Amino acid sequence: MFLGSAIAVAITSFPVFICIESPRYFMINNDFESSRESLKALASLTTSDLDPDKLDLNNYLTSSAKTRTQSLTQQFKDLLNNPTLLGETLIQIFIWLCVGMFFYGKNFAWEAIIPNIYFGFLIAGVAELLTALVTVPLIGKFGRRRAHIIGYFGTMLLYLLAIPDVQIVGQWTLMSISCMLSTLFVYGCFAGVYLWTGELAPTSHRGMVFCVCSSASTIGSFVGPYIFNSLTPISLGGLAFLAALCTVGCFLLVETGDKTICLTGQDVVDRRKNYFKYRV
Repeated sequence: MFLGSAIAVAITSFPVFICIESPRYFMINNDFESSRESLKALASLTTSDLDPDKLDLNNYLTSSAKTRTQSLTQQFKDLLNNPTLLGETLIQIFIWLCVGMFFYGKNFAWEAIIPNIYFGFLIAGVAELLTALVTVPLIGKFGRRRAHIIGYFGTMLLYLLAIPDVQIVGQWTLMSISCMLSTLFVYGCFAGVYLWTGELAPTSHRGMVFCVCSSASTIGSFVGPYIFNSLTPISLGGLAFLAALCTVGCFLLVETGDKTICLTGQDVVDRRKNYFKYRV
């Protein structure tokens, strides 16, 4: 078993060695030629007409360093003094907390949810594979905001559907089937939240936002198994309520797929001014 796990980790880790290095990494190390090559490689994966050879990377790095580079203390001060940035960050923290709870809660509670624990892990594996294949294309088609709204709203409906104590066939109940189906929505949201957070958070605060959001998700992953291992109508109603709050939270955030990435907290404020002009 451990050998199989080691082989799986080795296989899944291999793509890391062939990933394109960040242009920013080369820039801060004054290797601008490698930075251009990295930009060219990234641009070739998109429909962008960017020509890295025409960019003055040295001047760009110098002019942007003061506005985009902040110490941790400065980032927290800027966060507290910017209500728009603070509000969006708090919403993201809550969403990460809930999606971590939903994701890991079921993965460590299949024995309590469905009659056959092995079938539960099989379903979880298939669902995770499907979401890995379709999440990015669906987000590209519907937009980050709309895709997450659909995901959390679907999760809420399935948790509500799981509340009635209805026997379907054998040991299978409406609760076990609903929770099993909800994995498709939860896994999709779990995969997509990384992309959306990276675009919502400004460059000056992105590392900090990811850190606090990941910490919130870790807390949710600890709490989730306790909830899903002892599901009751009350706890299912509570989970549905949290999913509903996530739906509202996604509605309050902005679509980022067709917008320029924010560099500073002020850019986030400017982006929010046109909130009602964004497509849902």
